[in-house]
Amino acid sequence: MTAAVELRCTPADVSAAALGVSWNGPLPQILADTVIPAPAGGGHLHLAVIGGSHVVTVHHADGSVVFREEISCTAQEAVHPLPALTEHHGYRLDTRTRRLNGDDFREQADALLDTAGWFIVRFPGPGRHHLTALRGTATDGGWSWDTRHLYPEESTIVSTRSTYRP
Repeated sequence: MTAAVELRCTPADVSAAALGVSWNGPLPQILADTVIPAPAGGGHLHLAVIGGSHVVTVHHADGSVVFREEISCTAQEAVHPLPALTEHHGYRLDTRTRRLNGDDFREQADALLDTAGWFIVRFPGPGRHHLTALRGTATDGGWSWDTRHLYPEESTIVSTRSTYRP
């Protein structure tokens, strides 16, 4: 089982329908984060949870910001609703929103908790499945990352897959 970071705050994003995406905006307040270094010192990928959603930042080896993706209901100048597919300038975002029955939602959430390799953050609320999960990896010439946003009151899971190749 993957250990989840337990937060003690009120989530800002409480509905999957309110999610939007923005790019290269300011870094919002981070509640929990992890860094994935590139092989041979070629920069790093910063995965962060912000109030129930996420921000991912790609950094050069010198630490400067190359690209930033924020998916949240509070992102500045965000595209709403969250698009199913977006591509531009070496970046691709695929999203999928699934509304499940209660048992299927809990089964999917437990499977996520049981899968290694995810950075998982749990928010206070009913049950143990109010989660945001992220994972990322260096790819040939860029980065890829996946996220899961779980909304137990809606039995909804929003999944994203992003790639960035400058």
